[in-house]
Amino acid sequence: MKQIVFCIGLGMLILSGCVAPDQYRVLENRIAALEMENNRRAALLGEMTQVKADLEAIRKQIKSGQTRYADARYELDQVQERFQVLNGLIEELNFKMGNSVESQKASYEKELAMLDNAVSRNYEKIINLEKYMGFEPSQAKSVKTPESATPGQDQTEMGEAALYEFAKKKFDEGDMETARIQFENFINKFPQSDRADNARFWIADSYYAEKWFEKAILEYQKVLETYPNSNKAAAARLKQGYAFISLGERANARLILKELVKRHPNTKEAGYAMEKLKTLN
Repeated sequence: MKQIVFCIGLGMLILSGCVAPDQYRVLENRIAALEMENNRRAALLGEMTQVKADLEAIRKQIKSGQTRYADARYELDQVQERFQVLNGLIEELNFKMGNSVESQKASYEKELAMLDNAVSRNYEKIINLEKYMGFEPSQAKSVKTPESATPGQDQTEMGEAALYEFAKKKFDEGDMETARIQFENFINKFPQSDRADNARFWIADSYYAEKWFEKAILEYQKVLETYPNSNKAAAARLKQGYAFISLGERANARLILKELVKRHPNTKEAGYAMEKLKTLN
């Protein structure tokens, strides 16, 4: 279209006989320069679309609970650097094109503000993920004295069996927060106990019961990594797979459940896993 307008204008100028050939070339060069600027703007809009896609990919990785803090932080830093580059290009184009792109500039600024807000929300999720993964120390909580303790006897004086049973009792009663505190205390006090793996499993199950699936997945993983030979290993993998399903992460769920069937083929959990896999295919 621009070439047609240029040719018509050029023909009129030729007919008028008032424009020199050098002036035609100047006009042609200016039109070519404007086309180059428009192409740069189109490329810039394409880059903005890619940035949005990258942010969405980061958000999904964080939601899955499997991304690592360092990798996510690195990607976010890279995205912010790209924002700065894009903003610089926009300012350069606005300077060259003048007032003709003021409305487009406002649109770019609005897009950048939205993207910056998205980055901030992802940072908040990363901070929460750090806490889940134990990168930051949690606040110490006061420990309740069990009803079974005698006057003057605090929790630290209880025996291994009594402390475990008290924590399990709280779990069965639905007092998940107290149960978690007591099971954590049990693990700290009796790390070599044969029940330590079960205590860690019940901590994970308490989060699962509260539908805090991201945290439950991480706690089940602690059972698998810290106590690989635990009698709760099959159950931990099964519940971990269920948690991924609840989060909508069907691909991760399939991987976990297939690993369960492979490692614990003769367990009832393997049977449950195979039935669940039929619904995920």
